[in-house]
Amino acid sequence: METTGSKLIDATDLQLTQAAAGGDQRAFLILYDRYRKGLAAYVGKFVPVREEKEDVLLESFQKAFSQIAAYNPSYRFSTWLFSIARNTALDHLEKSGRENSNMPVNSIDEEGDALNRLPAATPDPEEDVIRSQEYDKLVAAIEGLSSLYREVARKVLLENYGYQEVAKELELPLGTVKIRVKRARENLLRTLVQDEEDGK
Repeated sequence: METTGSKLIDATDLQLTQAAAGGDQRAFLILYDRYRKGLAAYVGKFVPVREEKEDVLLESFQKAFSQIAAYNPSYRFSTWLFSIARNTALDHLEKSGRENSNMPVNSIDEEGDALNRLPAATPDPEEDVIRSQEYDKLVAAIEGLSSLYREVARKVLLENYGYQEVAKELELPLGTVKIRVKRARENLLRTLVQDEEDGK
């Protein structure tokens, strides 16, 4: 199949995952655009705080791209992606110590309980090293942002500031902070995807 221009946009999830596994970052960005809103709504059921939800969403897509070659087409891509997001959200909640007894246990995906049958990630020393490397990549990517986005990205993604705190400290309107963080995240995702493609 031709994978240039509008042809790639019209590709199926399977065709896009195959292209992404072959190093085509455009294919992954199309998958990102295709699932961003739905995944944000799903993650929001676990992580209601907007800033934290955005962090979990970005981390979920980063993990999905880094593991795209391991995707099993026996499952729908959405099932696999939502499973990654679910595990990422649960990890986030465990770290933050804010477990919620009302958290959903079922996926909103069409596959129903297929999501819950997927094996959950088990933390181990190797995974800790990988997470440390991912953090280092994130820090490097943030430092590579333009000055317009770098400071807000540092405060929100590395120092865990809330949007209100950033607005107050940098003396910026809250709306400006939100827009800059959103654009910073989009730029970071593209940078991290490019780094994966380049084998960095």
